[in-house]
Amino acid sequence: MYNIDLPHKKGENDLMITFCGSGKCKCPSIHIDRDNDTIIIGGEEEGYTRFTKEEFKLFMDEMKDGTFDSFI
Repeated sequence: MYNIDLPHKKGENDLMITFCGSGKCKCPSIHIDRDNDTIIIGGEEEGYTRFTKEEFKLFMDEMKDGTFDSFI
């Protein structure tokens, strides 16, 4: 894990990371599980987005290539 200071819970087959930029607990999270083809991003307040693992991999490949860098 790149940033071990983020709140996270790692199981044998799954990982849940909460992205807390300000240290508050109302931040979005990501939940990925080896036994489930759906990756869930979000939270109750902001809503949830679901990706298949294939869609998520395509998204991550674009992130790694810098596709969105000019927007951040």
